[in-house]
Amino acid sequence: MKMWHEGIAQNQAIKNTWASVAKRKYRIWLSVLFLFCSFYLSQAVLFEATVPFFLPIAAIAFTRYPRWMSWTLVGGLCGSLTLGFGQTTIHILELLFLLLLLKTPFKRLPLPVIVGFSILTVQIVWQYISYNGHPPILVWLYIGYEGALAIFMTLFLGILFLPMHQLMTARWSFERLGAALIVGAVVLTAMDDVVLSFLSVSRIAMHLLILVSALVGGVTLATAVAVLTGMILSLSQLSFSGMMAVYAVTGLFAGVCKNAGRFWIATGGIMASVFFSLYDATLPLDYTFFMSIAFATLLFFIFPQKWVLYWQNQLYPNRDEVLLERQKWLTERLNTKLVDFHHFVDFMKELVHDRFGNVNKTVAEERQEQPLAVCQSCFKYDKCWSNSKSEMPDLTQRWLDASATANAATRLQLDEKIRYKCVKSAPFLSALEEKVSKKQLSGQFYHGRKMIALQLRDMCQHIDMVMNDMTGEAVSFQHKEDELSEELKLAGIEHFQVDILSNETGNRKIVCCLPEKKAMWETDQTLAERLVLPILQSVFNEPFEIARTAMKDSPYPHLQMTFQSSVRFHMSYDVYTSSKQNTIYSGDSHAVFPLHQGLTAVMLSDGMGHSKKAHQESRRLIRLMRECMHHQMAPETAMHTLHYVMSLKNDSDMYATMDFALVDLQVGTLWSWKAGSMATYLVRGERCIRLESKSEPVGFMTSFSVEADQVSLKAGDIIFMCTDGLFFENKSWEEQESKLIRHLQELENCPAEDMCASVLRAFRGQDVPNDDCTLVAIRIEHKISNWSLFKPSSAAISEQRMVR
Repeated sequence: MKMWHEGIAQNQAIKNTWASVAKRKYRIWLSVLFLFCSFYLSQAVLFEATVPFFLPIAAIAFTRYPRWMSWTLVGGLCGSLTLGFGQTTIHILELLFLLLLLKTPFKRLPLPVIVGFSILTVQIVWQYISYNGHPPILVWLYIGYEGALAIFMTLFLGILFLPMHQLMTARWSFERLGAALIVGAVVLTAMDDVVLSFLSVSRIAMHLLILVSALVGGVTLATAVAVLTGMILSLSQLSFSGMMAVYAVTGLFAGVCKNAGRFWIATGGIMASVFFSLYDATLPLDYTFFMSIAFATLLFFIFPQKWVLYWQNQLYPNRDEVLLERQKWLTERLNTKLVDFHHFVDFMKELVHDRFGNVNKTVAEERQEQPLAVCQSCFKYDKCWSNSKSEMPDLTQRWLDASATANAATRLQLDEKIRYKCVKSAPFLSALEEKVSKKQLSGQFYHGRKMIALQLRDMCQHIDMVMNDMTGEAVSFQHKEDELSEELKLAGIEHFQVDILSNETGNRKIVCCLPEKKAMWETDQTLAERLVLPILQSVFNEPFEIARTAMKDSPYPHLQMTFQSSVRFHMSYDVYTSSKQNTIYSGDSHAVFPLHQGLTAVMLSDGMGHSKKAHQESRRLIRLMRECMHHQMAPETAMHTLHYVMSLKNDSDMYATMDFALVDLQVGTLWSWKAGSMATYLVRGERCIRLESKSEPVGFMTSFSVEADQVSLKAGDIIFMCTDGLFFENKSWEEQESKLIRHLQELENCPAEDMCASVLRAFRGQDVPNDDCTLVAIRIEHKISNWSLFKPSSAAISEQRMVR
């Protein structure tokens, strides 16, 4: 048991140690980096005489990374000791002089200038004393070289080692990569003598760097890296400057093979060295060199791909992906705001209308009128209300109905009867007027709540549509295009471009480009009909058809096929309208217009009367309804809104009926909304479907409710809409309607443009209409493509195929 507890304690100690290391990994990594760089930079020798790189790394550490100054000093001084005690002393003196200058006003100067001035000052004094005041000219030249190299190395180190807050987050630019290559090449010059058995560390690092550069950036990056690092390495040993050509050609051969894969990149890198070993025997291409590049090639094969992708993203960022990510981020933020607003709208909708699911119920159900308070205190109460033969309840109900319909003559007659029957007629009539006012206010309040609730519902639907567009296909149709392209690939259909020109349901248009197969037109058409069309229908869940097929020669031969949403039905219609007195103004108005290719709207309105004002009222209702549909308002909401707008009249009692129908030609459906209009007749063979109005005209009553009727359509159906001017007032309504239906059933083979005239001749004959009359007759037929006549290009070939 004790051993078990000890094991748990050891495991916990190990976990704590690893956790501590993970928290301090950046600090450890920087400590190792400064220790390593300062160690080798302090012993790097250029031109076989100058050692200028200890002070630049120490200056960068002191000014930007003071925490790691101690590691820099340890590494730098240890590296200086490998060159001798004298060189170590010079480095210490240069560092002390630099620290002294940084405490004076000279610190305002750029850091590279201070570093170069420190090296030049200490070296001039040191060499002047060493040569008893007469240093050789070559020594002065080396002193100048060392100062200039120190200035440039400070610049490069400043670009590589950014300030601490930017070091881990800044992107790798080509300038920063060039500075890193120069610093790394200088480090490799100091590591040139580090040989493990027959492997040279500097050769391994150099060759691996060239191969990785070829894999990341191709011939451009590989050649640039090879030339730059090769130049620095050659400066350390002037006798081997020919190695620059070896490195340059290695980068060229490896970079050319970038698209062929890692194997050919490695092969190209080795072939350059083999070529130069046969071409120039003076180059140091010995056994150690070839074993080192062979080992570097093995390391190249196991180099992690995610590191390659990291450097490709750093040096060659995909701007489209960056913009897409930014767009996605903006979409998510805006989507969050819209969701919050959507919740607020839902809350307001419930607050405004807590019984929103039952908005189609009437405001006040018909019930028997109760006695008023003024009657309950009257001595004739029992005689007026308790007696079943009393006329007061019926008289009261008739008075209320007359007030609701604004029938002034009937109301005056009822006022006289009430005065004759009631002993308290004045208070009784005042109470009735108050009751009517309260009822009107209650109806207006209910309708206002209902209209606002419907508008809030439409707002919710619009917000949902916006959020779906933003999350699914924001700005473009790239998401759907990619999905469609993947479906075509899975089906084995070769293609190279898919463009969605329009993505509106029922009005979609898609262009697909297929490679030329040297096949006949019928083969390509069959490919599209048998394979492409089912894929489009499964992706978009609606039927499609081929709108256009064309051969394109630019920029190369290919087949361009255009697909569009298929409309199954075709609608032809006829409209007849006339005024009562053959004037230019009619109280009736109509409109038939397509919302898009597969959806058509039909509107028919009848204003009150036959005057110019009635015509303006019905035209105004049609115009407002079209504007509501243009703004994508639901028909039910639009009719409630128009009722509210038209009921806001001060000195006018004008109102109008509305018969609104939507004909979906793609699916085959008829939606009908009616407000006080005549019935719509759907004739299908010997069957007739009658769609009746269940609502009052728009702007007539204070309360308003409208319901939608939905009927499926079939080929051969006849839809007939009319105003009340078609019928006679002095004839039986049932007989007239039966006669109309029988005649509509006889119009099965009649052209659409003749149906209204035929109905008018058979139904009215030569009789003059009693009212303004408007008829709309619609015939639904299957859409049939027009046949194309074609002539075979070669009669012999055509005959040969027929024989086969």
